[in-house]
Amino acid sequence: MATFFQLPKKSISLVVIILVIAVIGIVLTTALPHTTITVRPKVDQRKISKDIILSSKTTTPDYVHYALPAKIISQEGHAEQSFTQSDGDVTQGNSKGTVTFTNTQDTEQRLLPKTHLRYEPTGVMFLTDNPVIIPPNGTVDAPVAAKETGKAGDVPPGKFLVDKFSPGLQKAVYAESKSQFSGGELGAHAISQEDIDKAKQTVLEAAKQKALDAIKKEAGNAEVRSDLLSVTPEHNDASVQAGSKAVSYTASATVQAKEFIVDSHDIISLMTLALRAEVAPDEEFISYDPASFSLAITQTDWNTGQARISASLTGTYGKKIGSSELSEDNLAGLGKQELANHFKNFPSIGDVDIKFWPFWVTSAPSRPNQINIEVAH
Repeated sequence: MATFFQLPKKSISLVVIILVIAVIGIVLTTALPHTTITVRPKVDQRKISKDIILSSKTTTPDYVHYALPAKIISQEGHAEQSFTQSDGDVTQGNSKGTVTFTNTQDTEQRLLPKTHLRYEPTGVMFLTDNPVIIPPNGTVDAPVAAKETGKAGDVPPGKFLVDKFSPGLQKAVYAESKSQFSGGELGAHAISQEDIDKAKQTVLEAAKQKALDAIKKEAGNAEVRSDLLSVTPEHNDASVQAGSKAVSYTASATVQAKEFIVDSHDIISLMTLALRAEVAPDEEFISYDPASFSLAITQTDWNTGQARISASLTGTYGKKIGSSELSEDNLAGLGKQELANHFKNFPSIGDVDIKFWPFWVTSAPSRPNQINIEVAH
C-alpha cells in the first residue's frame, strides 16, 4: 500500500497565508495604483472697450449695432445752509445782499442810488447802492443794503417793492432775492475766501445728493449708476464776500441732474458678445471678470434722448487642448516632475496638477486605464 508525503497542518496554513499575501501584493502593486493628471489651458486676459448707444427712443436691445433702450430721469436739487462764526464780540452792521429787479413794462425803468426798497414780508427798508437801469421786459441784478443796522436786516429770500412807486407800478417793477442777507451782526474776524469756498462746496454736494435721491425715488427698483449721471450746477453762491465780518451767512446751490436708466446686464451681454468675437482660432472664451466692468459717458444729446458710452470688460481666453496632447502614451514610470514637464512642453497647456494613489505610488502606472487625464479651466 502506497504512502503519501503529508505536510504538517501548520505548514499548510503558512503556505496559504504566504500565497494570500503574495496575491494582495500583486493587486496592490499592479491593480490599485492610479494617477490623476489635471491640466489647465494656457490663458490670456484681454480688456476690450466698446462704444454703446443708449436711446430713449428704442424699446429693444440691438445686439448688432450695439444700441440699448434707456430711460431718462431728470430732477432738480436745491440746498441752503447757514454758517455762523461765534468767536469774539458782536457789533451791529448794515445787512447786505443782492436782488434781481424785474421790469414787465415795454420801456426801461431807472432807479437812483439810495432808492428805498421795502422787504414785503416784514417791512424792513433797504437802499440801492448804485443807479439801476432795468431793461424793458427784462431783469438785472443789483446790490442793496439795509437802511438800519441790526439783525432785522438779515432777511431770508423774498420780494422787495420800490417804496415810493404806486401800487400799479410796484406790480410792474419789483425785486426778489435768492439768498438770505447777512451783515446785520458783525463778528471780530473777517470771513476768508477759504471759508466761503468750503460753505459753497458743502451746499453743492448736498444739492447733488438731493437730486440723486429724487432720481432714485423716481427710478424705483431700476438701477441708478453714478457713471451715467450728469449733474449741472445752476446756482452756487454765498451771501457774503471774503472780508465780511458777518456773524452768520448762508450758502446755497441748485443743480440739475439727469440720469440714463439702463439695465447693466444688457450692457454686459453686449460686452460678452464683443469678447467672444475676439476669440482666435486656437482659443476658446472661458469667462469674464465682473469686477473689471466699467463705463463712462462720452457724449450726450438730451434733446434727442441719446448718449454714447464707452464700456470696458476683461475676458479670459484659454488655448484649445487637442486629443493628442492628452494621450497616455509614454507616461508609464514618469515621476511627478517628469509628468509636469511632459505636459507643459505643449504650447497649449499651462498649469498641471498630478495626484498619485495610493500614497506609496511615486510614478505613473503602466496600464493606460490607470491614468486619468482631465482638463479644467
